[in-house]
Amino acid sequence: PLVHRLEQAFLRQAESLPRQSRHLLLTAAAEPVGDVPLLWRAAERLGIATEAATAAEAATAAEAAGLIELHDGVRFRHPLVRSAVYRSATPADRRAVHRALAEVTDAETDRDRRAWHRACAAVGPDEAVAADLERSADRALSHGGLAAAAAFLDQAAALTPDPARRVQRLLQGAQAKVHAGAFHDALALLATAEAGPLGEAERARVELLRAKYLPQRMTQA
Repeated sequence: PLVHRLEQAFLRQAESLPRQSRHLLLTAAAEPVGDVPLLWRAAERLGIATEAATAAEAATAAEAAGLIELHDGVRFRHPLVRSAVYRSATPADRRAVHRALAEVTDAETDRDRRAWHRACAAVGPDEAVAADLERSADRALSHGGLAAAAAFLDQAAALTPDPARRVQRLLQGAQAKVHAGAFHDALALLATAEAGPLGEAERARVELLRAKYLPQRMTQA
């Protein structure tokens, strides 16, 4: 397919770059907002550059290859450059990049982005990270961000170590998915919740979601 061929072409270009430039590209690919100062801080934390000149050289090589532009924001030549660079990285490298991005993201002014990077950096279940994501979901809901809230809750459930608490977050995520119109995703979360320890209240909530929302919506879909 054309998309696959384009990704492979972009990936070959990226792989021809020096190691530091490839690592800088991965860091930029993991940060969707395109915040250049944040990128430089993360690069320093990762050891991509211990001096500004080295960081600039890493960026210049990537720009010269036509893969990225760094001006008032980070811009990839094509969205497929971002996806190719990110997907081709090892899980360990992706976690390291997200960990660095979380560490340099302001915990007061940008809590939600920091929570998301911390979640992407997690190796296994982590209640502190899951709780942060749940708080991010609450903030998203307060602003009408149903899709964002659903995504936060989905990730929070995946990182919750306590089975009973995980079921609660799965059910919250399923309800948010329903209201966001992601009915297939809601069904998947409900199925996962049903595999956990359900009390009477949780089982009733599952049945209510299935009966009230999902059959009609799935038929329309």
